[in-house]
Amino acid sequence: MTPAQAAHAVQGALARGDWEKAVTALQVLALADPRNASIRYNLGLALRRLGKDEEALAALSSACNLAPSHLNARFEHAACLMDLGHLDDAGKAFSDYCRAADQDADGWLNLGRIRLRLGDAQGAVEALERCLALRPDDREARLARGEAVQLEDRERGHADLRRLYADHPQDRARLLKAMTQGPRGRLPLSGTRLAVR
Repeated sequence: MTPAQAAHAVQGALARGDWEKAVTALQVLALADPRNASIRYNLGLALRRLGKDEEALAALSSACNLAPSHLNARFEHAACLMDLGHLDDAGKAFSDYCRAADQDADGWLNLGRIRLRLGDAQGAVEALERCLALRPDDREARLARGEAVQLEDRERGHADLRRLYADHPQDRARLLKAMTQGPRGRLPLSGTRLAVR
């Protein structure tokens, strides 16, 4: 397949959700243009769709190295680290990402949950409050914030969770579990969908 054929093939494959064909075409394009961060980024996204997170991590790392200002690549790189269970590295990557994209509520939510999972209650609360400042009605952020608060102050955390329990009957099972079993910092975290950006 020539690069011109690959460029045509990748558009159709992405539109159809044919991730195998998209990966094949993107690999041809990556070989033809090894300094193109966007190709590496999209290759990483397609590989994630196939559940090949280790390979995706390599492609996303390459995209970030080629274009450190490529915020979408940085977000997906951090999310891939998170999904692979590399929480320390994911926390650092999301922290760096949030400094660069401080208006991204999803970035703050993921950072807060990672910090919660790592037992950093204060850091989790700070990140989750940043998320809630951007998206005040985010139930996931409110639940995670309640879990983080109860690490430092069990009664205050329970009070936060009880308010959510009253306001959101659809989440009562999860809230009851958080109140009785303590914070878990559930994974997987918020992710994004594949898109050519």
